[in-house]
Amino acid sequence: MSLRLSVVTASFNAVGTVGRTLESIRGQGWPNLQMICIDGGSTDGTVQAIRGYGEFVDYLVSESDRGVADAINKGFRVADGDVLCWLNADDEFAPGAVAHVMELFERHPEVDVVTGGCRRVYADGSEVVTQVPAGFERRMALKNEIEQPSTFWRAAVHRRAGELDESYRLAFDWEWWNRLSRAGARWLTTPQVLSVYYFTESNLTSKAGERVIDEMYRVTKSYAAPHVADMYRFLFQSFDMRGFYDVPFPQLPPERQQTLGETLNFLYGVFGEDVVNSYNWNWASKQIRGVTWFN
Repeated sequence: MSLRLSVVTASFNAVGTVGRTLESIRGQGWPNLQMICIDGGSTDGTVQAIRGYGEFVDYLVSESDRGVADAINKGFRVADGDVLCWLNADDEFAPGAVAHVMELFERHPEVDVVTGGCRRVYADGSEVVTQVPAGFERRMALKNEIEQPSTFWRAAVHRRAGELDESYRLAFDWEWWNRLSRAGARWLTTPQVLSVYYFTESNLTSKAGERVIDEMYRVTKSYAAPHVADMYRFLFQSFDMRGFYDVPFPQLPPERQQTLGETLNFLYGVFGEDVVNSYNWNWASKQIRGVTWFN
């Protein structure tokens, strides 16, 4: 008997994309799959679109919730799979992703979490393939280098780590990756592209702005150290919001190179280069300032 996979998809007024998501899951052809759909009370036909998938959807509820993390937690409470994941209602699994991931879990019984490559599609039509970089576990509390739709984990480690923290509206996945590691999760990465992650003008990441800064600060403060979080906020307010991080350091005007360079050299001495250079709040800074943040 193959391992059972439980997929949770949370939706709200996603009639234009939820079919694409469900088709990508059904198209995996995995014989032992539980499809759980948690809708937030859509009024645009999303629920009817989901119902059109008939018996492929094992569980469907449509009701108000307290946010995406709450909806996903509802789904995981009814999940009975050996392996769990969630896929947002505007993303897709890449062809063959599930079979590849489940084979890795079969071959590596010691592994708790599998995460892999992702094809990001941005609002302007541009695309980029991301890979999980070496050393990501060491930097887990400093920056989120894991693609959520390309990440799968065993139910046992989910129970050890606990539910998603519903006090987060945006960074709950990153907070949870850190909690998985704190719970002793053993990670395995694969270069295979496992998902297609769509960044549109309407999704939460594209509208994150200042709120995500507060949540990233919280994650770093909780799992790295308060003084590191404070240092990142200093870089954000003093340099990033003034455009210092919008271009590579060598492309800055000489006077800006001197100002930022002297500051970074001091911070290297206090925190270490790896910690300081893991700062990556620039995309949120660009959102707040109205700059194209995904380039």
